[in-house]
Amino acid sequence: MAASTRIAPHRNRWLRILGVSFVTYVLSYIDRTNIAMAIPAMRTELGIGASAIGFATGMFFWGYIVLQIPAGRLASVWSAKRVIFCLLLFWSVVSFSTAYVHTEAELIANRFILGLFEGGVLTCTIVLIRKWFTKAERARANTVFLISIPIAQVIANPVSGLVLQHFGWQMMFVVEAVPGLVWALVWLWAIAETPEEAKWLDPQEKSRLMAELKAEDAQAGPAQGHWIRTLWHPAVLLLALYNFAALMAEWGVTFWIPTVLKETGLSIVTVGFLAALPPAVGAVMMILVAFSSDRLQERKWHMIVCTALSGVFLLMAQLAGHSTIGILVFLTLAVGAFLGRFGPFWALPTEVLPPAVAGVGIGLINGAGNLGGTVGPWFFGRMREMTGSFTLALTVGGISLIIGSLLAVPIRQRRATPGGRPNGAGGSSS
Repeated sequence: MAASTRIAPHRNRWLRILGVSFVTYVLSYIDRTNIAMAIPAMRTELGIGASAIGFATGMFFWGYIVLQIPAGRLASVWSAKRVIFCLLLFWSVVSFSTAYVHTEAELIANRFILGLFEGGVLTCTIVLIRKWFTKAERARANTVFLISIPIAQVIANPVSGLVLQHFGWQMMFVVEAVPGLVWALVWLWAIAETPEEAKWLDPQEKSRLMAELKAEDAQAGPAQGHWIRTLWHPAVLLLALYNFAALMAEWGVTFWIPTVLKETGLSIVTVGFLAALPPAVGAVMMILVAFSSDRLQERKWHMIVCTALSGVFLLMAQLAGHSTIGILVFLTLAVGAFLGRFGPFWALPTEVLPPAVAGVGIGLINGAGNLGGTVGPWFFGRMREMTGSFTLALTVGGISLIIGSLLAVPIRQRRATPGGRPNGAGGSSS
């Protein structure tokens, strides 16, 4: 990475591939989560209850899982670049249309379709990163891309709060959807599918990079049998179960943090700025954990420790009582620890699966995780209605994160022996 930073910015793959991917996912994440800021106003104006809002936001994830495996397969054998371009256009139009929903049924349909078109973006981008960055770089490369998640929240929550304060929730959806339509043109111009196709890449770096990636592909070996067999690869199944448990808690917390803070009596603008603190801490954690993971070439335990700590902090949030500062501190620690897992987590599938089927495995893992996203928002809303607080929901979320971290323990990380052959097949240990 150090050598590549001396190259002109438009020829630097770290800036060009990851920078454009970063902005794309920022826009994606804003369009999927800005409804969290709009929930208080939408509940009042549309007359929709907390559990109904939770169900509608959860429908996003039912749509999200539909294209996970097909998009991953297309990204691996056809073009990640073209798939993402099409999805970017479609999701921006659907996000724009959220401003015009009037009923619970319309909101449910809108969220499902939005999820459908955002569903393949992360999967395809992880496949694209696999084509551009070597194993030694991959946790950092994934993190540069995935740090868009907390950065999107840092940007979106204050901006959404200001727009909501002055123009209402409908204009918020309009203002935050338009940039995606413009960015689609940038994506089409800037991204190359592989180093071999990049005319802007320095010839010496291109030769070195292609040689290293080819050697890694040879070490990984060919896919055994039909690509469908990837769906029951032991490591894929364990990572899918882990991701389900983890994202059930994360999305429950993410969608309801603004409401938790609003119910303490704060203004919506103040809520917007305070809700930006947890993802800001998460961004720092992602960088620190990714550098540690790449330096040690270890993925699994970095992921497990971060996930378990997140669960512990959610459980400790009960100690805050009704203190706004206390609640914010524990939620910030929980979200920060959780986001720290992303770099090593998404490096694992690309290291235990052959390139031709990695997209399928990533699609299943991401789809299963976001299936947990259908449960989290609804469950948190339901517990709020039944108990009058989020205490029970946060407790269950903490337990879910700890269980998820335990599910990942049997996974074996593929390591290279001195002779160059991989040691371990990446499945579960005996």
